[in-house]
Amino acid sequence: MSIHQIQVRYEPTADRLLLQVRSTEAELYAVWLTRRMTARLFPPFRDAVTRAGVSQASPQAMPVPEAREMLEQAALQRSLPGTDFRTPFTDTGGSHPLGPEPLLPAAIDLRPGAAGGVTIALREDRGRRLELSLTAELATALLRLLDSSLRTADWGVPGLASAAAVSAAAGAVPPGGGDGGDPAKTRLLS
Repeated sequence: MSIHQIQVRYEPTADRLLLQVRSTEAELYAVWLTRRMTARLFPPFRDAVTRAGVSQASPQAMPVPEAREMLEQAALQRSLPGTDFRTPFTDTGGSHPLGPEPLLPAAIDLRPGAAGGVTIALREDRGRRLELSLTAELATALLRLLDSSLRTADWGVPGLASAAAVSAAAGAVPPGGGDGGDPAKTRLLS
């Protein structure tokens, strides 16, 4: 599946995060992330994204522990060309390969992906599953969306970026997603 849009938002009535993905083929996927599942997913996902970002930014570096935190922050705040955080998510006019109800995963697996990316496999007890192969850039964008939604949810999940870092990262996205406005290259995130 080629990802066109991703959205993560807090749903206060359900007290869950709703992760929605729209493919370039107009397929819509929705996943409920409970507080328990998110608390287990977020720290290792953040670590995987950070490691990928640090290795891309300085592949030969063996940072001393004092410099690691600074490199990690720089990796998470880096510019993400080809992303657009301003365009609203489109959740109409597509097919629902997993059905109309959001997936409620009983297990989530994280694996290193190709070229420094991350693969997330979400499995439900009823047999439905969704696998997202994220590039390093898209994984960083998803991490920012999760971070923002977790702040709104106020669940106290450890490892959230500082408010200043979130503002800096959000402001680092140039108009049109930094790709010269080419819609074929833009991944829409909200």
